[in-house]
Amino acid sequence: ILSACNTAAGDGDAGAEGLSGLARAFFYAGADTLLVSNWQVQDRAAERLTTSAIRFADSEGLPRATALQRAMTDLMNDTSRDKSYISNAHPATWAPFMFVGVDQ
Repeated sequence: ILSACNTAAGDGDAGAEGLSGLARAFFYAGADTLLVSNWQVQDRAAERLTTSAIRFADSEGLPRATALQRAMTDLMNDTSRDKSYISNAHPATWAPFMFVGVDQ
């Protein structure tokens, strides 16, 4: 799991392909699947989505993408707000996350 903002980004060169930066290094190092983000993320949302997705995948045997989708749905249904008063239902909170690679 790459726990940082914009881990699906390119390597910083103009016109770089997505996943050509940090994510590519992890694939070269042998990772088969990564949970990455496509833009700046809220720390609390990242923590909740990551831990929930792992818990759903492990405890219920769900495929990783399905576990992430369920974690996203749970977060969207939470009516609390973060310190910037953005609703957890807002796509800015949950939409930047995705799995890439092989889903086992």
